[in-house]
Amino acid sequence: MGLAERRRIVAIRDSHSPRFQSELNAAIGFEMPFEIDTASFPEDKTILDCYDYYYESYGPGLVVNVMKSICADDLGKEAAKAKFSKIVFQNVAKSAENPGDKSVEIKDNTLFVRESFYGYSDKLYGEDDLRGAIEAIL
Repeated sequence: MGLAERRRIVAIRDSHSPRFQSELNAAIGFEMPFEIDTASFPEDKTILDCYDYYYESYGPGLVVNVMKSICADDLGKEAAKAKFSKIVFQNVAKSAENPGDKSVEIKDNTLFVRESFYGYSDKLYGEDDLRGAIEAIL
């Protein structure tokens, strides 16, 4: 693809990352770096269209809502702070034909939330699924 897709990826970095960082800090009541790994987004129209359609309810917006729920009390806040000090949201789809799979992992004091924006939602977490996956590793 070309310039249009690169512009869309830059828009994610320049507008979504700061917005969701601010929303996360407000939701959980403390500062925690939140990065949208734009390098994980290929210059692929289908993947970018899927992300644009789902990012509020299944992407970074979902991460904010789930973290708000997890950090609703001191026990949740302490568990999160003890396990990770940063959250990184990544896309795993390389193309519609190579979608990858969703996963949650804590590595090097970072919570990685990985989802696949390849055209369908079966590789995206729902709210209960994501909360359960994160709570299971806390």
